[in-house]
Amino acid sequence: MKETPFLDNQKSVIETLKQVSFFSSLEDRHLQDVFKMSRLRQYQPDEVIIPEGVYDSFIYVLLNGEVTVEKSGATIARLHRTGDIFGELAIINYEPRSATVRSASRTSCLAVDAAFLDNLLPGDRDVVYSVVYKLFAEVVASRLRTTSQELAAVKEELALAKRELTFYRR
Repeated sequence: MKETPFLDNQKSVIETLKQVSFFSSLEDRHLQDVFKMSRLRQYQPDEVIIPEGVYDSFIYVLLNGEVTVEKSGATIARLHRTGDIFGELAIINYEPRSATVRSASRTSCLAVDAAFLDNLLPGDRDVVYSVVYKLFAEVVASRLRTTSQELAAVKEELALAKRELTFYRR
């Protein structure tokens, strides 16, 4: 992994990243606070970005490339769109990482230290928390919807297989 120091006063990077939905709702002064606690990280294919079971406070925004999300060695998701977010669950529930995230190709991410939330001025904290947690809720809801659809399809296939097995046993 290659990593930049914390971003500070890098106007061109900030202007580019403001196009990502995660940041588009924040005011410039709040973006400055976020970027002061952020690093650009670049990964080669098959590098672990987040190991399952660790504690840390980073949220990742995919800038380019592709990552796989793995649980117990099985790939459960692939993320490849600029602006895709991962690592948010550990920030929401303060538990260890629930899955391993690995680069599937050359990948660049913005690693945002969620500790920036604690460093905001009290008047700004509520506004930024609202924006960030609304985004997290949208991400989690979308993933839950996808998982529910996949579960329903698997249950349907299982029911069909059971009917076929019962038919052949007769």
